[in-house]
Amino acid sequence: MKPRSSSLLRSLPVLLALPLFGACVSQARYDEMSILAKTYQNELLDRQQYQHQIEAENARLAGELALYKSKGPIEAGYVSDIDARLGELRAMLSGMGQPAEDVSVFPVEGGIGYSMKDSILFDSGSDEVKPKGRELLLSMAREFEKRPYRRIWVRGHTDSDRIAKPATIERFPMGNLQLSAYRALRVADLLVKEGKLPDQKVCVQGLGPNEPVGPNNSVEAKQRNRRVELYVLDEIANADAAGEAR
Repeated sequence: MKPRSSSLLRSLPVLLALPLFGACVSQARYDEMSILAKTYQNELLDRQQYQHQIEAENARLAGELALYKSKGPIEAGYVSDIDARLGELRAMLSGMGQPAEDVSVFPVEGGIGYSMKDSILFDSGSDEVKPKGRELLLSMAREFEKRPYRRIWVRGHTDSDRIAKPATIERFPMGNLQLSAYRALRVADLLVKEGKLPDQKVCVQGLGPNEPVGPNNSVEAKQRNRRVELYVLDEIANADAAGEAR
């Protein structure tokens, strides 16, 4: 899906060319169209500024996340921790009547990652967390509180298909990147407001289709790529000073 700003750019020359046809257009109609052209210009500038802000924030957060990916190899002790957390998740999902494969646990440098299929959290094209997704996230928040951690990253991902439904395009005119960012924000907001996790420890990142777990070459593969990940990073006493300063 191309951002709506592209269509606005194409329409502006038509609107701004109206003075050439002043003899055929009444003054009232000309004034009306001039106001409309100015409105479109302002809307376009607002959208461009917002997109630049999202891109800048994503770059900043990606840099901070990279600090943890350079901390060295994963310790062997994480294996048993992952098994324990996977068992906890399976128990949660079983109690909710959800398939165990809806959530997976995996090691990341400096902590543990959780990957949740988008279907357990959201309806297609939506950023509203579903009741079952809310229940799962709040259960996970309670588990996170039992262990010390430094930061939780909420990372939104989509597949490579462009948004097609008009209502979804209206809601997310910037496409999959915006959808993934909004979903990550929704999850983070729920973890903080309802899960009572400290907001200064929760960060978000919207990646759109840019970090798939595999090629988007089948329906099943696309389903795997549509996901929300939580990176729970352990407390590190000698954390990088630059990272702490930020």
